[in-house]
Amino acid sequence: MSDGPVNAGGPGGDRPADEKALALRASGGDRRAFAELYERHVDAVYRYAYFRVRSDAEADDVTSEVFQRALIAMPRFEPRRPFLAFLYTIARNVVADRFRRARPELTLDDALAHPSDVAGPEDSAIRADDARRLRRAIAQLTELQQEIVILKFIEGRDTREVAQLTGKAEATIRGIQMRALAALREVLDQRAEAHE
Repeated sequence: MSDGPVNAGGPGGDRPADEKALALRASGGDRRAFAELYERHVDAVYRYAYFRVRSDAEADDVTSEVFQRALIAMPRFEPRRPFLAFLYTIARNVVADRFRRARPELTLDDALAHPSDVAGPEDSAIRADDARRLRRAIAQLTELQQEIVILKFIEGRDTREVAQLTGKAEATIRGIQMRALAALREVLDQRAEAHE
């Protein structure tokens, strides 16, 4: 999914009035409107899932399930909040459901994460290792801290957007973000010391 088109609904590319009209049409059963919403947001949902689950394949599964659930829930969708907030709520629930069903077990890390066509195998391996380390470190944060780190730093959304998407006040987001970054720094420092 990461090789798909650029997310037109991403930061700076949102068209709220147009998106609201699409969401209203989709909630009325218009499959083309839903398909356009899918194209706008599939990459953002995938990135969110990628940093919340253990593997690329699981992130693909989560993304697919999010849009299946969204399609079923569309008749009940009310456009008071952005459509992406609706999708993130579903994604949060899908990930939580998977964690509840999963048995604790040790797994092998997934293969190289999103290798570049340009980079050589060594560069790809280093990037993949960095992504795995970051993924493991993010997993050590609270669920809300994970969401805010992903939305703010992986998705590149501003504090106002993060507040809208999570339903929290901007001041709350800033406070959680500061604590999350401090915790992330501590986890990454501990892992670095352990490897020395």
